[in-house]
Amino acid sequence: MNTSVLPEKEKSINRLHGIDFCRAVFMILGLFYHTALIYNDGYVWRVSSTDSSVIFNYISSFIHAFRMEAFYIISGFFYFLVFTKKSNNFLNERLLRIIPPLFFCGLLINPMMNYFSVQRVYNWGELVYFTDGQWLGHLWFLGNLIAYFTVSYPICSMILKSKALSKFMILILFLFFVPFASLCSLVFSKLVFSGSFIFFTFDSLFYYYFYFLFGCICFRNRDAFIEVLSYKHALLSGFMYIIICLAIRYSYLASLEPDYIKAIKKLSNGFLVFSLIAITYKLGVNSTKLTRRFSDASYTIYLLHQPLIVIIYFFLFESLYLPLFVEYVLIISLTFLISFTIHHWLIEKNSTLLFFFNGAKRKRT
Repeated sequence: MNTSVLPEKEKSINRLHGIDFCRAVFMILGLFYHTALIYNDGYVWRVSSTDSSVIFNYISSFIHAFRMEAFYIISGFFYFLVFTKKSNNFLNERLLRIIPPLFFCGLLINPMMNYFSVQRVYNWGELVYFTDGQWLGHLWFLGNLIAYFTVSYPICSMILKSKALSKFMILILFLFFVPFASLCSLVFSKLVFSGSFIFFTFDSLFYYYFYFLFGCICFRNRDAFIEVLSYKHALLSGFMYIIICLAIRYSYLASLEPDYIKAIKKLSNGFLVFSLIAITYKLGVNSTKLTRRFSDASYTIYLLHQPLIVIIYFFLFESLYLPLFVEYVLIISLTFLISFTIHHWLIEKNSTLLFFFNGAKRKRT
């Protein structure tokens, strides 16, 4: 489809589909990341294969380097989009999107995952199971969003009144936010607290907030932001990521303390985040029925994927000895198909399930 001949309103809708496609892709990448952890060399996950390959270490490390940062930018983008609609119940509606799924899946589905997570020890029946966030699992990001949604509500009013930014200023702002986020993460983990409490993961809470806030600013300046999402900028950002990674590995930076190296890696990750958002946006900007169904199901897929991965591996693949990459592809495929089917054939058609899994009301047809 040639978007240059579309009416302006339809172009705008396509642009939002492109961003929504980014959100869906970064959530679905959780399947590839967590399944790779099963086969990591020298790493013990919830379930772990007796066979391993360092290739899966590279796969999981690469995905982990950008996935959550990118997801929080997109979350901030859509948070501000809804804010601009000026609903009287804006904050309540936003919190309802995450609180029911957080507690429903965390308290009713995650215990099954934890039970079959044979490499983990849980304090079943004790208060610490809840206070230390053992019940959360992969849902920790929803806890962060509760804080972000609440804190950002008054900040959005200031962003809305701010002057529009050019695409050059969007790039400059990003170059400011990334190192500042890395620095705050380093200082907070060293001087304050890095554990979990109920549904807050403190070592990531401050770090990811800067990406969420940047996403809010991106929607306020969405035309400039969309202009920045080009293959040219993706290539430049990817190049900067490679340069910093090589510097960490082969320069004097390699002799720094681990905490400082971690902070510099987070800085390099920022460039990778920008590069991957631009590429993914370009791939998904022209909406199709298939990509819309994919996007609609992505929240459910993320909620269910880790429990499904653990259970599928425990019952089907733990005693099998297929080639590692065959197992990897099969687990991802089964997890995706099962969760995708559950969403479109069950959750989407039942208002109660839709509320508990997606915090949403069923659309009238």
